[in-house]
Amino acid sequence: MAESRQTSNPTPWMIAALAASAWGLIAVAFASLAPPNLIPHVFYSYHVEHFVAFYLVAAAASAGLPRQRLTTLSFCMIAFAVVLEVIRMLTPIHRLTSAEDLVCDIGGVLAAFAPILIGRFRDSMARAQV
Repeated sequence: MAESRQTSNPTPWMIAALAASAWGLIAVAFASLAPPNLIPHVFYSYHVEHFVAFYLVAAAASAGLPRQRLTTLSFCMIAFAVVLEVIRMLTPIHRLTSAEDLVCDIGGVLAAFAPILIGRFRDSMARAQV
């Protein structure tokens, strides 16, 4: 007998968050691989730009994929950051790859997921006390 899975239809907010996440990934890839003269600078420090870019994409991904495990999302985002750094290292464009950029990327991902984890921890502690 076939099991009937209960699937929820995505809300418009989830679709918008997924679209923002996809466009964010495209923008991050372009900003990482494009020649330096084509990249706009929003913040004074490019480390802050790395952090904010990955923070926003990770937050959009977690909003767009609420049933996905955060460990899976964080692994995918960090793997994306590592792949971009490796590609930057191998491209002949005169840009440097640094571990600082990767640390800022990973920090942005972890900072986006931290409030979600804290909220889950608080909910589990509140349920345990009842």
